[in-house]
Amino acid sequence: MHGMTYREKFVQMNREAAATGVAVALVAAFWWISGFALEKINFTLFSMPGWFVVSCVGSLILSACAALFLVKKVYKNFSLQDDEDGETESVAETS
Repeated sequence: MHGMTYREKFVQMNREAAATGVAVALVAAFWWISGFALEKINFTLFSMPGWFVVSCVGSLILSACAALFLVKKVYKNFSLQDDEDGETESVAETS
């Protein structure tokens, strides 16, 4: 992404990390809630307990959707090098 300062790049990386953490929390919450909610309903799919299949396959689908959302809407492609100056600033130099 053009025109981003080094500081703006780190802000973007923090935003991406936070969004990824939220996505992970949502998938984990879905897995737990669907597993425990469907445990009391006695049904089977593919000779396995229904709660297991729904929570695992649902988590897989939700993870794929979350990853697509993150890639399309949250993540941005940029270099950590300072292209405008031709200089490279390392993390150690900013601390």
